[in-house]
Formats: sequence, structure tokens, C-alpha cells
Amino acid sequence: MNRMTEQSNFQPSDSHPWPAKAIPQHWIEALFAKMSAFYGARFADLWRGTNTMEVQKAWAVELGKLSAAQMKAGSDNLTAFPKPPSLPEFIEHCKRMRLESAAHTAPKLEHVTRADQKVIDSNLKKIQTIARGTQLKSASRAWAHEMIERGTARNGAPLTVEVLQSCRDVIEGKTF
Repeated sequence: MNRMTEQSNFQPSDSHPWPAKAIPQHWIEALFAKMSAFYGARFADLWRGTNTMEVQKAWAVELGKLSAAQMKAGSDNLTAFPKPPSLPEFIEHCKRMRLESAAHTAPKLEHVTRADQKVIDSNLKKIQTIARGTQLKSASRAWAHEMIERGTARNGAPLTVEVLQSCRDVIEGKTF
């Protein structure tokens, strides 16, 4: 039996306590057993000459930074790797698989009925009226200088990066 899956290698001792910010030891044991079953000696060879308990602790600490859903998605999709993954590869795999899993399980809209065209037209007119009131007719250099000097919007809010860039563009004659 592979050294990493032997129960005696996984028993904590007083000299090697399990890290507090790590996933539970039995989770890491199960993951390592699964990888050992999938990859055989190639998996064990990754850790030849190392302290397997320290390797497991390192994995447990780093995997503890992932959500349970990310770890499950990664573990459930190990066949994506033709060879045993390193810790950074496995972490990236877990994150990617969770995103893919979430994309495939997103709720689908059902029984969507199209809105009445009169309602659509009416709402568009309202939106356009409101939008016209918020748009500048033209941005002058005086406006841009005033904004930069004041350092805030008229309501006192700090200027955003986008507003500052727009001011610079107006001053340099790039827009409007």
C-alpha cells in the first residue's frame, strides 16, 4: 500500500499538531487517497524524499483558503489531469472547476413572456427623458478645470478615476 494512504502515517502526534487554519486532516487524507488511486506510483513519487505529513499539512493549509464548493468541484474533476497535479495546479483547477460548475448550474429563466410593445416604447421614452437631463450638452475646458480644482462632484462626492480621466481628455482636446 502507498505510504501516503497508510493510516499510521496520518496519525497526529504531539510533535506534529495539525495546523489550526487548515482543512480537517481526514479531508486531506481522503484527497490524497483518491489521488493515489487515480495516479498510483506517479503520485507517491511526487513526495519521495519528503515528509509526507508536512506535505499534507501544507496542502491542508492552502486548501483551507478555498471554499468547500471549490474543493469539491476540483476533487470531483480530477480526471482533467493526465498526471498528478502540484498544489498550485490543484488550487487553480479547483477555482476553475467551481466557476464552470456554477455556470452549468445557473438557474434558467422559464416561461418568459415578451412585454407589450406599447409598454416597452413608453418605458424607453421615460428612460430617454431622464438620460437627457443627466447628459452634458458639451464639456468645456472651463468645466474640466473647475472639476479638477474643486476635487469633488457638485454633491461633494470624490471624483472617480473615470471622471478625472474625462476631465483630462477634455482639457487635452481628445473628446467632446
